[in-house]
Amino acid sequence: MALTRPYVEVAERELLVVNVVRALAVVAGAFLLGAIFQSIFVAILGSPSQAALRQSPALYVVVNASFFAGFVVTALWALRLRQDEPLLHLRSPRLTDVGWVVGGVAVLFTGAIAVGAALNAIISALESVFGVSTTVATNQIITTGQGNPELFLYLIPLSLLVVGPAEELVFRGVVQGLMRRSFGVLPGVVLASLLFGLGHVFALSSGDAWTMVFLTGSLGLILGVLYEYTETILVPALAHGAWNATLFLIQYLSAIGVDIPF
Repeated sequence: MALTRPYVEVAERELLVVNVVRALAVVAGAFLLGAIFQSIFVAILGSPSQAALRQSPALYVVVNASFFAGFVVTALWALRLRQDEPLLHLRSPRLTDVGWVVGGVAVLFTGAIAVGAALNAIISALESVFGVSTTVATNQIITTGQGNPELFLYLIPLSLLVVGPAEELVFRGVVQGLMRRSFGVLPGVVLASLLFGLGHVFALSSGDAWTMVFLTGSLGLILGVLYEYTETILVPALAHGAWNATLFLIQYLSAIGVDIPF
């Protein structure tokens, strides 16, 4: 037995590397395929300008939905390749899952406030101690919506039905599954959340990229824990979609002059 252990350790290390490479390939593939799908769809529509898309909320949302179709296809392809060792936590829905979704959104809201406060403290420390000036990142879709508030209303169903489920399939279902297999549950949650944060850099419209990674990666930790605890992708998918939808509703109300008490 002692003679075979080195070979086992080598095999385990090789599997670890393979799973990490697979996880990175899935993330890269999701963004690449999403961009291809979106480009094809835009070409079919006659290549409307960005200004034209921003002025047509329905068209803007449909074009964005085509991007996330690339996420879904990539995730389903990756899951099919690993049928011998299921990566995805999925079970029959339960009534208690509704409570987990609602609770998850509440924790995301509380977490966002705490993470925002921590980020502001870090930025203040960087400026006072090292003289480094940092600007909090802004999501491109928020900037676009502020120019046409109606867009936020269209983004609500998109978030619930497409964005939340698509991102969770990739980052929790596949990436976290691969990382869990290689490093264990807790490291898997952390590493998947880091990639989740890095993936959102592509949505950056202004500010420093590391702040975007910090904010979204931290919220990814909450979704990752929620996924592992409930053992179904449906809960974080719905919580993620509902969280985004809530943010867009708040943005819309703020844009039309409604006083938000927080």
